[in-house]
Amino acid sequence: MKRFAVILLTALVFAHCTDSNGAKDSKPKPSTPKKTDKKTVKPAPTTPIFTGPRLEFLKSIPGSIDGCGEFFTYDTCKLSDEKYVFLSDMGDFALIRFKGKDIELKKNRRESKQLTAFSSVEVYYAVGYKVIVRKKEEKVVDALYTYSGTIQIINKKIKTTFKVRGEGGC
Repeated sequence: MKRFAVILLTALVFAHCTDSNGAKDSKPKPSTPKKTDKKTVKPAPTTPIFTGPRLEFLKSIPGSIDGCGEFFTYDTCKLSDEKYVFLSDMGDFALIRFKGKDIELKKNRRESKQLTAFSSVEVYYAVGYKVIVRKKEEKVVDALYTYSGTIQIINKKIKTTFKVRGEGGC
């Protein structure tokens, strides 16, 4: 009789575990949108809302970026406004402005790589910061390149990524 009770309790425990896991695996029913009278519901904007610190616009272009250079801004900004958040001399030097300070970056050639003929990953370092620029060539006219991509900022307290667009050339 004791064996029968133990087997019955064990079966109930396993049956309960199976039912609770099964409930989690089932897909929720899709909700139907509420109908409104002659009003259209606009979808939410696809641009992410940043809650953490952001890159600030650089106040001026340094003299070290003379001739050739790359200039990036947020994907929501126009390049023609010349409000840049990342500048590069297309060599080893780059510049960002973060928390009110201009931060000079040095490119790490070992970690940077050309992924395809049109896309690359460039890794830069400064004291306490790692900046990863992922860019893809969108258009080339003469010697002027147009890019899209992301910039990722990593330090001890922050890891954040921003969508950017840019241009570069000589």
